[in-house]
Amino acid sequence: MLFSHPTGRRVRGLRAGAVAAVAAIALSSCGTDTTEEETAAPSGEGSGAFPVTIEHAFGSTEITEKPERVVTVGWSDEGTLLALGIVPVGIAESTFGAREDGLLEWDAEKLEELGGEKPTLISNDDGIPVEQVASLAPDLILGVQSGLEENQYEQLSQIAPTIPYLDKPWQTAWQDQTVAVGRSVGMEEEAQQLVDDTNAYIDGIAEQHPQFAEKTFAFGTVTQDGQLAFYIDGEPRAEVMKQLGFTPAGITEQLDVAEGQFFGTTSMENADKVDADVMVMWYNSADAREAAEANPVFQQIPAVQDGGYVAFDDDAVAMAMSAVSPLSLPWAVDQFLPDLVKAAEGKA
Repeated sequence: MLFSHPTGRRVRGLRAGAVAAVAAIALSSCGTDTTEEETAAPSGEGSGAFPVTIEHAFGSTEITEKPERVVTVGWSDEGTLLALGIVPVGIAESTFGAREDGLLEWDAEKLEELGGEKPTLISNDDGIPVEQVASLAPDLILGVQSGLEENQYEQLSQIAPTIPYLDKPWQTAWQDQTVAVGRSVGMEEEAQQLVDDTNAYIDGIAEQHPQFAEKTFAFGTVTQDGQLAFYIDGEPRAEVMKQLGFTPAGITEQLDVAEGQFFGTTSMENADKVDADVMVMWYNSADAREAAEANPVFQQIPAVQDGGYVAFDDDAVAMAMSAVSPLSLPWAVDQFLPDLVKAAEGKA
């Protein structure tokens, strides 16, 4: 998940009225007694007018009419659509953090709430299956949070108007992603409201925990070859931590970052140089976590020694923090906030 590149229960702990407004927007755009044919189309008329043009990394894409069949090949685009009350006809399959039916938990709950048919799952493990995408007859293809290459973009554009990442691969801010997705389906105002409400929720948490503003952070994992890897500025996980009030640690500016990547690495031998007050790490499995934590060098990391280490091997939480959307973000933060508070207090 780190290198190729978001849940169960209905969001709980969404204490501010902001999140209630998020739900209200989605509910207001859907009806009851939805037929199979109707679930493929946006449920509300929206606020936008067509045509619209969206600027992105490969130029611009014009959408002349309101899309009726949307396919998503990027991360979390489907979450934004569902939050807007739109059920896509096809979505990128998640092999990490998903339920047995292949759906991410927060997507599945919203889909059930909307009464829509399960979208076709599209496996991107061996590249974008262009023929499968074409077979769904989309009139819009979204890959806003992705690493789409230009030739893939051009292939998909021959099928339907396609929106790739806006600036850098895998580094489109979830706020920009949400607005771009909303605008592409004629619901820009509704999308902006989703952003405002979700921001209000996260900002509210930051205000409730002013100690976060006094701490630096590093968010990452341990690679298969034993290196420490941390996400860089602009990557969604790092940006969420910043929005919560934390400041990037100095180590994140000293990493070896390959061109086009959203993370950097450093040798485990440099563990004692990880200067973060709070270090958040995710792992593919409990075994991987145990192996890292048993490493004497890893144990020298100041945050580990000083009670500032947060670790999780729940792949659903990891995915929710990775594929950020107005659906996944509140769920993810609600899940690991208690541990984050303890870490900021040196009690993790």
